[in-house]
Amino acid sequence: MTNAVLPEQGRAGVVGFPPIDLHWRFGDPDISLPVYILVSPPVDSTKFDPHGLHWSLSWEVKKDVWRHVNIITHMQPNQPPPNPRYVYFGALTKSIASDTPMERRILIGKMTLAMRREIEALAWTVPVMWPNGQWNCQDWLLDLLARMREKGLITLSQLDDAVKAARNAWSQE
Repeated sequence: MTNAVLPEQGRAGVVGFPPIDLHWRFGDPDISLPVYILVSPPVDSTKFDPHGLHWSLSWEVKKDVWRHVNIITHMQPNQPPPNPRYVYFGALTKSIASDTPMERRILIGKMTLAMRREIEALAWTVPVMWPNGQWNCQDWLLDLLARMREKGLITLSQLDDAVKAARNAWSQE
C-alpha cells in the first residue's frame, strides 16, 4: 500500500486539544544534553513485534522532565477520518512519575541547545502518513534521523548504531 501524506502532519481536522506541554515551566536549558531514542516497552513481552514499539527522540531537561519529539496516536469519537491517526503536535515537554514504566534509552549523542532547536525545526518538515497498518512512529523518526544526518547533526555511524540498538532494545528480554 502506498503511503499518503496527511495534511498539516495529521493536525488538519483534529478534534479536541493538543497534549499538554510543560515547556513554559521547564524550558530547554542552554547546555549540551544527551539525546536518546526512547523505546517503549512491549505490552506483552512474550509476543510482540519490535516494529510496533513506540519510539521517541528525547532529552531530559530536568530530573524526570523530558522533551519529546515524536508523533502520537490521536483519537476522538467525533473526529473525521482517519480516526485514529498519527499526529505531530510539535516537541512536547512532559514530567514522568516514578512508577512510569521505563523506556529503553538509546544514546545518539550529546547535543547543544542550538542542535536540539534545529532538530525541532526539522521535525516540522517530516510528513505524517495516512494510517495503513504498516507505517508508524518508527518510520517517522527514521525520516527525522535521516534529515538530521543530512544536516550534519549526527554522523552515519551514530545513525546506524542508534537505529540498530533501538530495533533490538527489547529483543533480549
